[in-house]
Amino acid sequence: MYCNACGKNIGEDSRYCAHCGNVVGTLPVAKKLMRSRSDRKIGGVCAGLASYLDLDVSLVRILWFFITLACGIVPGVVAYLLGWIIIPEQPLMLPVAATQYPVAN
Repeated sequence: MYCNACGKNIGEDSRYCAHCGNVVGTLPVAKKLMRSRSDRKIGGVCAGLASYLDLDVSLVRILWFFITLACGIVPGVVAYLLGWIIIPEQPLMLPVAATQYPVAN
């Protein structure tokens, strides 16, 4: 791998260039458990868990359903409601309006 700033050869697992000190690659982003806004059926809890655990949403929903049936309906519903209350919702992403940026004439 080569440094983007100075072009010197550096190791594949390096985060910094030994020659110029430039940061190489992207910084790892910490995962956050958040309820989904776009892929929700009820509250977005299962979709948020699926995103956090890198699993298929349908698999998480099916597992939640069968675990709820196996443990009793009330504990599963209470756990879902607690997740709905405790897990924060994804921030709302609004499109940027074209009128916010004036056009020079």
